[in-house]
Amino acid sequence: MNSHYLNFRLLLFFIITSLFLISCSTKPQLIKNSELKDIQFQSNYTLEGKFKASINDIKETGYFVIKKIENSIELRIGKNYLLPEKKIYFLLDEKLNISDLFYENEINTQYQFSQESLSLKNLLKNLLGQEQTLSLNWNVKYPDGISSVNGFKLPKKIIIENNEVQLEIINKNYIE
Repeated sequence: MNSHYLNFRLLLFFIITSLFLISCSTKPQLIKNSELKDIQFQSNYTLEGKFKASINDIKETGYFVIKKIENSIELRIGKNYLLPEKKIYFLLDEKLNISDLFYENEINTQYQFSQESLSLKNLLKNLLGQEQTLSLNWNVKYPDGISSVNGFKLPKKIIIENNEVQLEIINKNYIE
């Protein structure tokens, strides 16, 4: 009877030791690379996030999805995920009108912009954290600096503004 307890203790010791050793082992596939990847502007990607656009007392909030494939860009803008979204297609060398972010009735009747358009190529580079100068009187700020989004170096928050317009962008997801 004493030998059954001894065999049981040895078996229990063997199982616990095996589990401990297995849990301490590392596999190369499971090791995460702690180094953040740089984003190549030329690559194809999808960038998702939220925005808040303000022109004096008019404010518009919503989400955006930018899908870049080669030189074409699809911009989807929505108020929330339950309402229909607006899809706009661009070529990389075109300009984005800030008024596209607002409901047209409200914006056209109250304000006329002097510099309402942004170069899409430079805007995308700024959204990716690659500082580019924008057209006249536009300033770009990265209040939270560059951080990690899905393992890539990307600014979490970007503020683009001029005298009349402020555009606050929060990057949520980057997929290559």
